[in-house]
Amino acid sequence: MKISRKQNILVEKLLRLWVQKELLSEEKADELRADVEIKSLNWKRIARNLMGLSVLFMVIAFLHLVVDKWVLEIITRFFSLSSLFFMGLLAVLTILFVWLANIIYKRKQLTVISVEALLLLSIISFSGAVYYAVKAFDFEDFYKVLPVFITGCYSLVVASFFRSSLIWIVGLVGFSLWMTLETARLGNWGSTFLGMNLPLRWLVFSSLFLLMEKFIPTPSIFKTFFRITIQFWLIIFWVSLWLFALFGNYSSIESWDNASAVDLLPGGLLMAALAIIALIYGKKKSEKEWVWMGNLTLLVNLYTQFFLFLWHPLPPALFFFILALSLFILGRKAELIWGRK
Repeated sequence: MKISRKQNILVEKLLRLWVQKELLSEEKADELRADVEIKSLNWKRIARNLMGLSVLFMVIAFLHLVVDKWVLEIITRFFSLSSLFFMGLLAVLTILFVWLANIIYKRKQLTVISVEALLLLSIISFSGAVYYAVKAFDFEDFYKVLPVFITGCYSLVVASFFRSSLIWIVGLVGFSLWMTLETARLGNWGSTFLGMNLPLRWLVFSSLFLLMEKFIPTPSIFKTFFRITIQFWLIIFWVSLWLFALFGNYSSIESWDNASAVDLLPGGLLMAALAIIALIYGKKKSEKEWVWMGNLTLLVNLYTQFFLFLWHPLPPALFFFILALSLFILGRKAELIWGRK
């Protein structure tokens, strides 16, 4: 049993009192003391939160520097090419942050959080440097989207060198963001690309990457992040599948609002079929993760179809009563499972 230090003092006083009044034997008191564990501060969480705040305030400080009119007047007075100045400044900061991270990384391997904080700052600086490079040289649309891809690649390279899962995820997010922007650019910044809206594009992209990682050998340098990469694309896959089941392939809110639940049913059927496949695969291979994903996806799909088909036909009172009753049943089931553990 975990208790705080103050609670432990109270427990100790009570045990001594009970022993003195012969309500409890000394042996039994020692047994109870052995079951007590004093809660300690989660220093790792504290360090991560402090480092996160440090990165946030560093970014805020830089933004204030950039937008401050008085500072801008001084900079533009001495530097006629302000974009080039910021590009150079951020490039220097990128090198500085990586250099500091490398020093800490080599001295003590346990200082992961401070290394990751410096690497995040280096990624922010690098992306800013690339942005100002594009701005300084007035590149076309293709090159305005390319910096996101370059930043994503930079994050993946840095993550590989420092063996950082957090930075690797940042790189994957950057890469998926680039794909979103690039397809939007190729579609003339419309809401569709090759007839696909955003959820369907994410679904296709994540499916392709999952297939590639299944059939194409993974380079040895990336094997450290193989599992986390699979999990990232699985999350994108299931979320985009749910969004596709909810919104279909409609490119605007107006067209989706005019669609009936039957028009959106194919997405729901696809989601249910893939959930059942994941459930069967998980049970066959004894993979609890896949069983969990299949069950959760089926449940989410069920509630999605409930909203799509019954939101308008049912009276609001009956709709929310059924919703509340179903959630109570699920909560009761979860409570029974928790009680058996």
